[in-house]
Amino acid sequence: MRASGVWFGNDQWPSGSSPGAFARDVFRIENCKTDRDKALAFYNWFQRCMCRGPNLKLPGLGTYIHSADPTLLFTSWGHNECTGWGWVAAEALQSAGVKARRVGAFNNGHTFYEVWYKGLDGNEGWHAFDPFIGWYFTNEAGEVASCEELAKNPDLVTNPRPGGPSRLGNHPERSGILHRYQVHDALDVVQPPSGRELRYDLRAGQSFSALWRPEIPELAPRAENSRGTHCDISMYDEDGKVRYPEHAPFWKHYMWPATDLSGIAGGQAVRWQGCGVMRWEPLRQGADATWSNAHAVFENGTVRPAGSRKHCEIWWHIRLPYLASWLRLNTAFDMTGADTVGLAISPDAGKSLHPIYWKNSPPPKILTVGPSDVPGVRNLQEFWLRLDISSQSPQPILRCRGLHVHVGYQVNMHALPRLLPGQNDVYLQADRQENVVLNTEWHYTRLAHGTRREEEQSAALTLNPGEKTVRKAIKVDAERPDDIIMRGVTLRCSAIKK
Repeated sequence: MRASGVWFGNDQWPSGSSPGAFARDVFRIENCKTDRDKALAFYNWFQRCMCRGPNLKLPGLGTYIHSADPTLLFTSWGHNECTGWGWVAAEALQSAGVKARRVGAFNNGHTFYEVWYKGLDGNEGWHAFDPFIGWYFTNEAGEVASCEELAKNPDLVTNPRPGGPSRLGNHPERSGILHRYQVHDALDVVQPPSGRELRYDLRAGQSFSALWRPEIPELAPRAENSRGTHCDISMYDEDGKVRYPEHAPFWKHYMWPATDLSGIAGGQAVRWQGCGVMRWEPLRQGADATWSNAHAVFENGTVRPAGSRKHCEIWWHIRLPYLASWLRLNTAFDMTGADTVGLAISPDAGKSLHPIYWKNSPPPKILTVGPSDVPGVRNLQEFWLRLDISSQSPQPILRCRGLHVHVGYQVNMHALPRLLPGQNDVYLQADRQENVVLNTEWHYTRLAHGTRREEEQSAALTLNPGEKTVRKAIKVDAERPDDIIMRGVTLRCSAIKK
């Protein structure tokens, strides 16, 4: 009982399944006709939906580039340093059919990207964009300049012409605008697009809730230094004005003060990393939900060893479209001092095993493997959970009466399918369903006109077996995007009742 190739979204908001899907939806939503239209629209949306922050590590990768996967950089982290922004932009634009390249400049000290298109002046060539810091510069014809043009005429940078973004450098005291953007040594970096897209694969009983604010802040991926997403694109600028009026309605409800005053954010309100959680009670699904099991007797949502001195070993395979952050297990056991319970995780289908509990007593009521625990589950998209139970008693009473599995994951909440004022065309789709029903729910707060009274709202979709896609028009009575406070969107997989 499972479903595979599952995704959901809102046609009024760019898809968060991959950088390429995001770019294609931006082009559609903005009704782009030319590659020039596409380059400018992507720059704007890319800055709206990405945050600045450190490059979190993937297992097995080190040095400056801790992750070379632009899909995970965009969909799971949603923030990175300039190098990661360049990776994501090159992947997005190329996958969406636009000629683009990643560029490294100033002795590899900074990364941005260029897009090839024909300008309104009729000239075809490269055009340089840096949404990470917030600049592009226009040439004498009013078109976005290329690295070659900037190198030949530094005056385009030192005395910028009208037409570029109004907030050059995002923050003048931190931008180094006259130094860091010397592009005379720009490198053309080849980055073939992968075209990879995320999908959910679910088993019966699983639910995934993606939230616009961490449910358990102390377990959020950035909790170890409490800087939010290390983002200094604050709501207000150094003069006290709204920094990006075009983005402010989309950011307003999703910014919280950074508590580390010494950090780059300096205590300003910044956009936090989104988080989600996968919840599952696998024992309710019996043996069908296991990856493998031995000497296990499943009865009415419980499991016990097949007898005395029978080592009961059960494995469950857990898969996420995003990167895991933490694991929490709630368990209930009947057992004596002659019984043993063990819990372990494996990132590689049992080739390696990392015990998280092994004793002759019940585990704690809440067993947590946190973001900083090593070994752990952080930044894994899949792992295997193992339960061992065995008894030396001639007539064992050992039984696991309940197992609740909670897996926290990282998600770029700015790429989640949020709702907007007016009509929203939401959808739910799956490649395959085996005896399960899929349901997705949007939960949000609407600020009522005039009174600004908060009204809690929900919207739902159901995909039955045999259906590939279901769509629904949801009308939200609101005037501005910040009249809507998104709370969470949940995907559920339920077994068909016989």
